[in-house]
Amino acid sequence: MVFQAPPRFILAMLGSMLVASTLSCHGSGERTFTRLGEDVISSGSTYLTASDTVSGDAIIVGREVETSTGIGGDYLGVAGNQKIGGRIHGSIRAAGGEIHISGIVDRNATIASGSVTLDSTADIGRNAYLVGGNIWITGIVRGNLLASAASVTLNGAVGHDVEVRGDELHVGPRAVITGNLRYRVPAGKVHIDRAARISGTITALPVSTRWSLTHWLWILGFLVVGGVVVALIPRFTTDAAAIIPERPFRSGLVGLGWFVLVPLGIVIAAATVIGIPLAIVTALLYAVVVYLSTVPFAIWVGRLLLGGRTRAGRQGVLLSFLIGGILVLAVQIIPVVGPLISLIAACIGLGAIMLRALALRRGAQVV
Repeated sequence: MVFQAPPRFILAMLGSMLVASTLSCHGSGERTFTRLGEDVISSGSTYLTASDTVSGDAIIVGREVETSTGIGGDYLGVAGNQKIGGRIHGSIRAAGGEIHISGIVDRNATIASGSVTLDSTADIGRNAYLVGGNIWITGIVRGNLLASAASVTLNGAVGHDVEVRGDELHVGPRAVITGNLRYRVPAGKVHIDRAARISGTITALPVSTRWSLTHWLWILGFLVVGGVVVALIPRFTTDAAAIIPERPFRSGLVGLGWFVLVPLGIVIAAATVIGIPLAIVTALLYAVVVYLSTVPFAIWVGRLLLGGRTRAGRQGVLLSFLIGGILVLAVQIIPVVGPLISLIAACIGLGAIMLRALALRRGAQVV
């Protein structure tokens, strides 16, 4: 194995990062720029030039980001379009619609985007974990490379092993792999130029195109359980779905926060030993809420599709859920992009649930 972490786990992790980047496109273009000690936090359209030195981390959220300066720590970018140059002494963790790397990164690059480009001047000091619709690599990755995308083009240098998952793989004439190449790509969609230099072995991994029985049962279970929940609490689920078009950015960030922080809290509680019972109960409740997190998103999608034909009452909400749920589940068939969209829907839905629950709690306290 090239990587110890399962590729599906890495895909899920990057997919959750993509939620914020997708939603950030709805945010305001007004720029805010704050220095907290050595760190910099910026939102809106952000341009960091050579005069904008950053000794610590750079945390950026917005529509357009362009950097050409030195960053002493890590770069954390969540934006629609990002052009990252200069030198980053830490790691890159970025998500967005389009990400272009032309600088030097001393450590790792973890990127999820619609398109990812490491151009000829890009130099990643350690490993690169890339997920996107299209990935182009003409620069240098000095460690391992994991790429998962609809289309992957490698025409640069990789210092160790390469693992690719996707629909299409192109290895160009200037590609140099000082290790093994493993790919899970359909037959006939792999093109390796004869001039490419690959020191290790080339291994074609089997590609599974059929869904397992477990997957089908999971889908059926979601529609059944989700339908029961909608029938029991139609008003709550409808109100949660109504939050999504009004506050998509906030819903996504709240959902992403719950996805990350609750498991961390469960681990901390379990580590205290005395908190194990609480950790078990919390884990069970968390699993149920996460399983049903897509319900508000499905209702919202169903209402969009029905438009003026949307019915009122319990039956109308249930019909919207079934139509939207089937569509959201069908999207999972799309390779690479499908799981990312599903994670986006889950984060937005979970955030909407939590925002609605918080609103109800505040209302009860007022009363």
